[in-house]
Amino acid sequence: MDGGRRGAEGQQGQRPVAASPLRRQTVTAMVADHIAGKIIGGEYPGGHQIRQEAIAAELGVSRIPVREALLQLEADGLVVIRTHRGAVVSELSAEDAVDLFEARLQLEPFLVGKAIERVSDAGIAEVETSMRAYERAIARGDDPKELSRLNWAFHTALLEPAGRPRSMAVVQTLFNSADRYLRLQIEPAKAQAKALREHRELFEAFRRRDAAETARLLTRHIADAAGEIVAQLRHEAAG
Repeated sequence: MDGGRRGAEGQQGQRPVAASPLRRQTVTAMVADHIAGKIIGGEYPGGHQIRQEAIAAELGVSRIPVREALLQLEADGLVVIRTHRGAVVSELSAEDAVDLFEARLQLEPFLVGKAIERVSDAGIAEVETSMRAYERAIARGDDPKELSRLNWAFHTALLEPAGRPRSMAVVQTLFNSADRYLRLQIEPAKAQAKALREHRELFEAFRRRDAAETARLLTRHIADAAGEIVAQLRHEAAG
């Protein structure tokens, strides 16, 4: 009798279940990925105003995850949130590129040295798998978005064995911002061939567990890309 009454009361007085934090985080991440893809792909150029209402309507979500996604993208350096204008896509500039790539030059060679100290045979195999996937994608002529994903997967595989999650979180943020700049390279086919050649050299040094050589090659790999991009941006600014 009491059990039946409790069941009836539970049904009549049941409160609506709030969206779980996990579900909300998943929606926010999905919205952030959607907006980031448009920024990195050039659909949203520098200075473009991102309208929360339009994004929410397009994706069929409320404005809350859109607002949270934009805050996340601001932390990643992809947008700037301004008073009275809302979120605006950050502009590309030579100064920002220098800042971005110099940060990579500080972190990545250090982390790859730490990675070599700890890497297992399975970790080395993962780096090779990432390199081969990038190689096949270039041969197939995959689109820039997929090539970019595989490029960063290779870099991530090189660095993750270091076991430095806080540093890797910073590196991932730098990767997100660097993507926009790397797509500025005038001759993408030439840049891809060069990147693949350098990835192979990096893998061979990493496989030998030669920390000094791997750090040297990685430094050159990042610095060369930075030099080309900064030169191009300064040329465009002067023109």
